[in-house]
Amino acid sequence: MTHEKGNNAKINSYEHAFQPCEIGPVTLANRIAFPAWQLNYANTDGTVSEKLMKFYTDLARGGCGLIFTGAAVVTSDGIPFDRVMRVDSDRFIPGLSHLFSAIKEFGSKAAIQLVHYGRQSSTAVSGDVLMAPSAIPCPVMSQYDPEYKVREMTAEDISHLKDSFVAAAKRAAEAGVDVVEVHACHGYMLNEFLSPYSNKRTDNYGGSPENRARLIVEIIREIREELGGQVAVCLRISGHEFVEGGLVPEDFRELLPLFEEAGIDMINVAAGVYQSMERIVPPKSLGLTPHADIAATIKSFSSVPVCAVGSILSLAAAEAMLANGTADLTAMGRAQMADPFMVKKAAEGNDEEIRKCIHCNSCTFWTTGDPEVYCAVNPDYGKPV
Repeated sequence: MTHEKGNNAKINSYEHAFQPCEIGPVTLANRIAFPAWQLNYANTDGTVSEKLMKFYTDLARGGCGLIFTGAAVVTSDGIPFDRVMRVDSDRFIPGLSHLFSAIKEFGSKAAIQLVHYGRQSSTAVSGDVLMAPSAIPCPVMSQYDPEYKVREMTAEDISHLKDSFVAAAKRAAEAGVDVVEVHACHGYMLNEFLSPYSNKRTDNYGGSPENRARLIVEIIREIREELGGQVAVCLRISGHEFVEGGLVPEDFRELLPLFEEAGIDMINVAAGVYQSMERIVPPKSLGLTPHADIAATIKSFSSVPVCAVGSILSLAAAEAMLANGTADLTAMGRAQMADPFMVKKAAEGNDEEIRKCIHCNSCTFWTTGDPEVYCAVNPDYGKPV
């Protein structure tokens, strides 16, 4: 496919990237997504701020097909930062409704990522003892937080957590979201249950792969039962944890059918936990698209669309991954932070106007000690002087 522009030069229009994509009941205009980030742009009470609204609206105006907002916490306990998005009460519905409406006004689909941070949170911030499937401290957060404490969850805790995820999904649907993503990735609570690295339970929620997947399966199934086909349901996983005794891609040959039977419409494949932080937001030293093989392996087990992520810093890289069947969608975070209008510019044949991410990772505020996400090349989201 080509476009004509100016002197009739032919401009590559990324025919795979700009194809529509169906995710359950939702049809995307293209196959470019923005992954959920903890931006720390929300108000201190967890409501949608003007800065958060501008950021996501810019992405929608810029042509991104699917925009994951969040991470949005499903309970008030275990909050790790002071300005996280929240969806643990009905009082957050009006702000979310305004946000989702603004995103959809420009033709993008609105998604929300639902999360509980589990042991990878902060006792100092949350003001309470942290919960996890097993009372094993996070090797990273326990070193940073002098007040760090974690306990093993009871059966009642697990039931409450499950209800909290389902209630959060219902609130998001009431606010008009198109896609709900259950966050079982990067070492957070549901990932902690899924992984033998962090789950040493001996009850029905630990031990075998089926038991470790049980809570996620129950959450997905109950969301589907409550919402039917009203929204698409996505599950985000760490396809490879890069820690000894952690999950590896081959594990999902057995796990994915459980999630698909429960009702997921898409699998979003990332990598890493806090102990392998370089895999959560890969640095330049790992090169471009370092997790493509992980997504491709998991796609070979999947009957639902697969979204890949990880240093996909140009539309050319995204197009190549889509064209060779690595994934069905590509999530581009840092590239669209650098230029939220990159998709629109490329669609109009103006690739040369795209502001490029320089892969410096200064946007990862949780590793730099900054209070929120900054971009080294985008003045709209630059670090204050």
